[in-house]
Amino acid sequence: MDRKEMVKQLGQHFGVKAQYMGAPSFAYQIQTPRGIITIDREGRITTELGKEVEFDTLINETMDEKEHIAYEVAVLMEGHTGRTLRNLVNMIYSKQHLIKKSLGTTVDIVGADFSIGINEVPIETLEDFKTTLEDIGEKSCEGIEFDFYKNTLTFSFLEEEVAPEKLEAYTQFVALLNQQAKELKRASAKVKPTDNEKYAFRVWLLRLGMIGDEYKMDRKILLENLDGNSAFRSGSKPEKVKDGEAE
Repeated sequence: MDRKEMVKQLGQHFGVKAQYMGAPSFAYQIQTPRGIITIDREGRITTELGKEVEFDTLINETMDEKEHIAYEVAVLMEGHTGRTLRNLVNMIYSKQHLIKKSLGTTVDIVGADFSIGINEVPIETLEDFKTTLEDIGEKSCEGIEFDFYKNTLTFSFLEEEVAPEKLEAYTQFVALLNQQAKELKRASAKVKPTDNEKYAFRVWLLRLGMIGDEYKMDRKILLENLDGNSAFRSGSKPEKVKDGEAE
């Protein structure tokens, strides 16, 4: 089997889109519930820790194994700066009330003191962010683990194991959230109240890139715990104006 077909089948198996890394590695990366796997130019598959795994082992993973996988999602810190890590924290904090309700969690992912602290000092480099993290304390941001030694970010938004389809939606959400944080010049931590949770969260998911039929089920799963109407900002379909009536 050539690498192109291997990448295609793995993407379909895990329900995610492979990311092509370009030069100099020319590798593909795929986000799985267990973390990121990399397929190199020769078709070798490795985990984030550099352990080589077989294609058949990944594809033939039984449903029982999938139903008991961990509920943390790890991604590489590659491509991040201190500024983009702050973007990530700000994006999460600004939508935290919706994320928690969507995923059915009760514990804050990012504490208010952490959000305030990282926005009170200039942060550009990873070292800037690391220093600020140490000054404020990691316990103020319990939902994200910043491992500068392993160069990984681990997201612990869930409080218990969930069905495979919900974990896949969560994994997709984390991957898109992480990617946009790297692309934005600046993200605000301002919390905006809403009286239509589904609409507000759906719009945000679309901005993250969760667009099209390939993400249809993910959006449905992430919106199902929220109140409101995802299609109409007002929360309900506008009534048709009859002829002769003023709008």
